[in-house]
Parts: sequence; C-alpha cells; structure tokens
Amino acid sequence: MTVIRHREDSFDAPLEMVAEGVRRVLAERPQYRNTREVEKNTLFKTNIKPSWWLAGTSLTIKLQAVSGGAKVMAETKSQIFIFGDVFDYYNGYLCDFLEDLRAQIVITK
Repeated sequence: MTVIRHREDSFDAPLEMVAEGVRRVLAERPQYRNTREVEKNTLFKTNIKPSWWLAGTSLTIKLQAVSGGAKVMAETKSQIFIFGDVFDYYNGYLCDFLEDLRAQIVITK
C-alpha cells in the first residue's frame, strides 16, 4: 500500500517566477535528491529524504498559470512498502516545501 498526500497553494507571481523559485528550493535544500524538470516551468519530480534513517519519498510538483499568478500542486507518494503515515511526515514535507517556496518568491520579488 502506498501513502499519498496532496497540497495546493496559489501565488501572486508569474508562472516563470514561481518555476524559478521551485528550481532554487529544490537545488538549495539537501533533502531533495534526483531532481528533474520533466516539463519546462510546469512539472518537477524529486525525491525527498530528510534524514538517513527515513525512506525516500517521491515528490511531484505541478505548476499551472492562473489569472493573476500561478497555482502549485505538490504530491508525495511513499514507497510501496510504507503502510501508513502515523507521524504525518508527508503533510509536513508538503508544508515545508510550500513555505520555502513562498519565502523564495518573496525574496525574488
């Protein structure tokens, strides 16, 4: 069984600026590994491994242009042998990513 968590956030910034913020967050934080931009400015995939003793978790980030800004949809998907998220780590990963992204966008503006 796989554990999947999803979170969305809207940003009052152009899609290109949000995409650049995603690139910076994923490049500057050591917990993100094997990052790749699948579709320019709209789809990123990475693996989040915040410590050596935790199993890595797939993180997919999708960006969508909306009027007045951009929408970010982030989803974690655990490895198949993970049966639950008792400590709510996956929601924490999503919250941390979106907070880091929001801070990055504010710095860039």
